[in-house]
Amino acid sequence: MHVAYNVGMRTIQYTIRAIPKNLDNFLRRQAKMQGKSLNQTVLDYIEQATKLDLQQTDEDFNWIIGANTLDSDSLEAIAELKSVDKLKSRV
Repeated sequence: MHVAYNVGMRTIQYTIRAIPKNLDNFLRRQAKMQGKSLNQTVLDYIEQATKLDLQQTDEDFNWIIGANTLDSDSLEAIAELKSVDKLKSRV
């Protein structure tokens, strides 16, 4: 079941729990270095990892066609996520 509290909000809000301390430190450092809010930094990373254009307003699901194949962008995103996992294991 999907339940979201977004009454009167223009965007969907998420609460993410159990963020590992090293990931929190990494994201906060990146936000500070880039002069962005933590929220914007996290959104940027999600957009980059998923290769989605978060400014896109198209509500259809055309983007999912062919999603069962891994193109070079998908493989690159997976490699980037694995590198974050390696960083987490070092701390």
